[in-house]
Amino acid sequence: MPEFVNLAPDIYRLRVPFSGTWTGVVLVRGTQNVLIDSAASASDVDNYIVPALKKLGMSLSDIHYLACTHCHGDHVGGHARIRELCPSILMVCSTASQDKLADPLKYSRLIRATFPAYSPEAPASLRGVTADALLDEGGTLAGYLRLVTTPGHDTDTVCWLDERSGTLITGDSLQLNGTVTQGIALVMDLPGYLATLKKLKQLPIRRIVAGHDYLPLGSLAEGSDAVVAYIDACASCMDEYAAFLRKAWDSGEHDPASLARGLIVKVGGVMPDFLFLPLYTVTQFLESMHVKGEFK
Repeated sequence: MPEFVNLAPDIYRLRVPFSGTWTGVVLVRGTQNVLIDSAASASDVDNYIVPALKKLGMSLSDIHYLACTHCHGDHVGGHARIRELCPSILMVCSTASQDKLADPLKYSRLIRATFPAYSPEAPASLRGVTADALLDEGGTLAGYLRLVTTPGHDTDTVCWLDERSGTLITGDSLQLNGTVTQGIALVMDLPGYLATLKKLKQLPIRRIVAGHDYLPLGSLAEGSDAVVAYIDACASCMDEYAAFLRKAWDSGEHDPASLARGLIVKVGGVMPDFLFLPLYTVTQFLESMHVKGEFK
């Protein structure tokens, strides 16, 4: 049974099994305890989160806030169940996430509607919650967690910086080459992602705790040098994607799906059953390159 693992002072991460890999739920302890993200479903709460808290001698009643890094289903799928089990927990998100958190199923369907021929059905069990409090850039939760807006993976993606330890809880904000099930990084806002990478290098980060294992560096970076290397590796992945897509386009391949498959092969990724996530990344690059006039 997965347990909350102590990764830094007062910071614990639970790896909840998800779709051939895992999704992270982070517990940040202090005078007010915070959970960040809630895995993918109500059953994840019942079968993993609640038992893992119990192993720490805790229950949901010991949690003051439930925050999120963004509103994809594998990060907010347990929110509604946690509210049912413990209504006293305050739900917190960024202003940009408010509507998505209220109806994550609607948003999940919207994501898939862009590439219907390449998308699975949205998980019908997704249920939303109304946020009790909204934070924006620089806002602080529980006196020690600072919200850092980090668009790129999606438009509402954020990180949480524990100012006590310099630990940045990134969720999906730093994609590297994506997870083993994605094929490549999922970037839905390329200009935002590139700006986020530059922004994070200016912050006093001593540790990265990510929401999944990202290829090739995994889910942790320990120490300032490793943090910089992790962020630089994310930027290098984007440079590699751009170079491949520019060359393929100039060679006559203009079909986004074919470009996505070629890019997955190029970076050594595993071809996913559904191509909608890589298609987001590829179309973001194509749009950017057209705007910049980089194609022949």
